[in-house]
Amino acid sequence: MPDPRHLESLMADCARGQEAALAELYRLCAPHLFAVAIRILRRNDWAEEVMQECFITIWQNAARYSTEQSQVMTWMTRIVRNRCIDLLRRPDLERPDPDGEVQAAWADEAPGPLGRLQLAQDGQRLAGCMAELDGPQRMAIALSFFEELSHSEIAQKLGSPIGTVKSWVRRGMERLKRCLS
Repeated sequence: MPDPRHLESLMADCARGQEAALAELYRLCAPHLFAVAIRILRRNDWAEEVMQECFITIWQNAARYSTEQSQVMTWMTRIVRNRCIDLLRRPDLERPDPDGEVQAAWADEAPGPLGRLQLAQDGQRLAGCMAELDGPQRMAIALSFFEELSHSEIAQKLGSPIGTVKSWVRRGMERLKRCLS
């Protein structure tokens, strides 16, 4: 943490309009103040915006700073904290698409993270149940549902009678239903 007396000197220089003092004040204090902003806002882009606004405010109000009221770092931290709260209270925060046009253009039917996790878990359960089926049943169901072949196409592909293929699919489906429920 920078020396409080040095910060007071820099603040006095800022009050006299010395830009180099503001640059030094920024170099010394910005990391701490940025960390405060990040802790409150939880977004780098918002924290950067707040930091820029706050140092403008600090520059413009340096003459109003009083050593009797608080230390420089406390005063600047309060400015950052208040600006962060103001940003979070803005009614138009993150509403660059009020009519939903942009969101509608980018929307898709793909499941979100939770949906993908559920699908993965369901897929694992299904794979486990499929593994429990007899070979011919498993093959007939896989060809029917994953390859979208008809019973007659499956019979031709496996070289088995169509009635046998229908039985494999029906019995395999019954076993899958029991396994999955």
